[in-house]
Amino acid sequence: MLVLTIREEGINDGGFTATLNFDSGNSYPITVTDPFTNQEEKDLEWYFEEWLVFPTLDTDKAQKAANSVQNYGENLFKQVFQSNLNAYGEYRDLRKQLGQLQIIIESQSPEFQALHWEALKDPDLPRPFSIDCIISRQRRGATVVPVQMATYPTINLLVVIARPNEESDVNYRTISRPLVELVNSSEIPVKIDILRPGTYESLTRHLDEKGEGYYHVIHFDVHGGLMEYEQYQRQVHGDSWRYQRGWGLEDLAEYEGVKAFLFLEGEEKGQATPVEATELANLLTGKNIPICILNACQSAKQISQESEDYRETSLGSRLMTAGMQAVVAMGYSVTVSAAKLMMKPIYQQLLNGKDLT
Repeated sequence: MLVLTIREEGINDGGFTATLNFDSGNSYPITVTDPFTNQEEKDLEWYFEEWLVFPTLDTDKAQKAANSVQNYGENLFKQVFQSNLNAYGEYRDLRKQLGQLQIIIESQSPEFQALHWEALKDPDLPRPFSIDCIISRQRRGATVVPVQMATYPTINLLVVIARPNEESDVNYRTISRPLVELVNSSEIPVKIDILRPGTYESLTRHLDEKGEGYYHVIHFDVHGGLMEYEQYQRQVHGDSWRYQRGWGLEDLAEYEGVKAFLFLEGEEKGQATPVEATELANLLTGKNIPICILNACQSAKQISQESEDYRETSLGSRLMTAGMQAVVAMGYSVTVSAAKLMMKPIYQQLLNGKDLT
């Protein structure tokens, strides 16, 4: 496997200083800026999260947003590969072996990871690198602590399902049923536990009961999102969902900007328990679970530095910091059908012993 690393070195007024590192040992300094304006970023978010609800409306705006993905990727490519002739020459030598290439995006700051690296595209090629190459994201300087797993004859998988609105919510089996079918047809023996009710208390007690190093994978099939404190306050007495902190969680202190949450089930129908990223990371820390799959909207979403409500908002990034070896998460809110389609190839890769990229 050939490896090419794009490594963030620092932040400047216009963007980022970085290095482009080849297997040859050669390293080239580059400067990377966000190809999008704030408005273009908002339009792309609208396209992925809202337009599909009414796809016959605003078709010109939608087409423009769709086309912007290619423009974004090609702009990013020029910044990374074409600012230095020698770097571009080395890249051209690799271009014939894209199927054997892994591109690693390595950074310390979350805003560098907020760039849409999956859109990276050579203007001379018909599709983005992410179709043919492995693209992975790593935290620079992070110490990977080996997970101490007990020896088991099976892969142990825990699926946490939370539907605060019960029968009025997404069907419980939308994700779990095809997952169970896939597991049953796997050549690798898998033991799957489905946790219901999906409350914070039941999850905490279940993990404590199983002990450290029992589960290889934990899968959250729940709602997720970014939320300001004012939004939280409004939903404490909301009409559709009522937020309830409940067992094991302290009252949510007022905070600036936005934070990332997963929503578990409350004590009654219509009650949701928002669990903040740090709280979830603290719960999972020390459980020695190497892989986390977040089937939760916006669980990988990072607010860029230019936004007034900037902070490290990516739940996936927070879990990586807490010691997870691999995290699969979502950058946008997606439809139920899209989430269902995404899970099948992820588990096919996992159960065939391949990388989750």
